[in-house]
Amino acid sequence: MVEFVKLMAQLGAPIENYVVFGTITAEQYKKFTGKDYVVPQQAQTQEPQG
Repeated sequence: MVEFVKLMAQLGAPIENYVVFGTITAEQYKKFTGKDYVVPQQAQTQEPQG
């Protein structure tokens, strides 16, 4: 699976979700893309109205 993610990165596809899901590490992300992996901000929860 790691080789698949590497191929996707070479083709220019976004691979950030593979780090989120634990398929690759942040270090592998950097190796494949040349960029540091930035942890996405969690969606802010909204207070219920009413």
